[in-house]
This record gives sequence, structure tokens and C-alpha cells, in this order.
Amino acid sequence: MKLSLPLQGYFDLLKHSPGEKKFVCINCGRPVSGLYRQISSTVLKIIDCDKCKKPADKYIEFEVLIILIDLILLSKPAYRHILYNSDCKNLWKIGCILILLEAYCFWTDAFRGITSITYRSHLTDPFLSEKGFYLSTVHFVAGFLLLYGFIYLFTRVLHRSVPKVTGNGKTYPHMLLHGVILASIGKFLFIPIIIWRENSTETGMAIHIVLVLMYFVISLVQIHSVVSDCTRSRSGVIVILAFIVKAYFLTRVSGLLQQFV
Repeated sequence: MKLSLPLQGYFDLLKHSPGEKKFVCINCGRPVSGLYRQISSTVLKIIDCDKCKKPADKYIEFEVLIILIDLILLSKPAYRHILYNSDCKNLWKIGCILILLEAYCFWTDAFRGITSITYRSHLTDPFLSEKGFYLSTVHFVAGFLLLYGFIYLFTRVLHRSVPKVTGNGKTYPHMLLHGVILASIGKFLFIPIIIWRENSTETGMAIHIVLVLMYFVISLVQIHSVVSDCTRSRSGVIVILAFIVKAYFLTRVSGLLQQFV
């Protein structure tokens, strides 16, 4: 398999020193010294993994749309490509957008079908109404931090052999944070709720929200299994426990925030 030169610029940030174990094989997850070898000034050849004998990262010659489709299909190789072999500096921006999206849905009562919590004021003062959006944002920031914290805590307790440093040199907490944000991308499916909320029933919206949350949980289990290098069953137990404890503490946080409405 060969890679043409025009795509080489996409990997300018992935240059490495010879022999450095900076990347991972997307098939088996083991560190590799590189992803490709330059044959000539115009031709690159993908390196095979020494362990599984497969191309270390086939996605470096794929279009971005194909990678996104595999992400939607919860492909472990696609997750490894994004988390370990690509630059993830802009993932925090995606996380901020998703938190604001959820906060807006919550503020506009789009989640009313599955929760009784609200931060909307009954007064017509626009400033008091806007305050509810900020409280909703605090609500979801707290929820994200609680979920990440409890996943990390339960992973350390139930799966003690987590890697201190991942293949690309980043620490495990850093990579787990990127993984939680990447798993949250499925929450963009909340956008149809905003668009068609007036033409949907409460039951239909509730089903839509539950399906999106189920997809988020499954994505998080897959990514946790990739980052922590453990089985899906153990990742499922850790993620579900984290969700349960997070829901308990977030209810307490919501009670405090509702006092400001």
C-alpha cells in the first residue's frame, strides 16, 4: 500500500525520531516505531506491525469521511487512530460545544420528558431567563467532571494495570480525558431535538434522548476498553458504575443550583 505525497502534510505533526515508540498499531494496540516509511520523494509505504503483521495504521491513506463513518460504527481501530496516531489538540473545543449544546437543550426544556430538573425562571425578565442557561451549563460541566473522575477512580480500583504512559507519550489520565470527549461526539444527535421539538411528542423526544444516551454509553465502553487495554465486560462495569454514582452526586449538585433560580 502506498500513500501519495499530497496527503503527507496531514501527518506533519506525527514526525518522530527513529526507534521511538510514539505510535500504536490500530489492530492490536501495541506500540510501533512508525506508521510509514518514505520510499522516495513522492512515495510513502505503510509499515506493518511486528506483532500482528498487519498495516500499523491503514487510516493514514483514507479520506476523513471514511474515518468518521468508522467512528460512528464504534470501530476500535478508528478510535486508536484518532487518540494515538493523530493530533487531538482541538478535542477540547468539541467538548465545549457539546456541553453548550446539552445546556441549551436543558434550558429550553427539551429534556423535560426524562427529568424533572429545570433552571428556567417563571418570571419574564430576560436576564433571569438567561441565568438559567448559565446554571444549565454549570450542571453539565459538573456532570462531565464527575463522570470522568469516577471512571478514572473505578478504573484504578477495578483494573489496576492501567498504563502510566501511553504509546504516544501522554499520561493515562490525559488520554482518558480525550477518550471521554471523543465518546461524547454522539451527543450531536441532540440537534434534531432542537430543530423538530415543536413537532414532536414528549414520548418521542424521550425515546430519542434515551437512544442517544445509550449510544454514548456504548461509545464510552468501547473507548475505555481501548484506552485502558481491558475487556469490554470490565469496561462496561466501570462505565455503568460511574454513571450511577455520577447521577447520585449530580442530583445533589442540581438541588444546590436550583436555589439560584
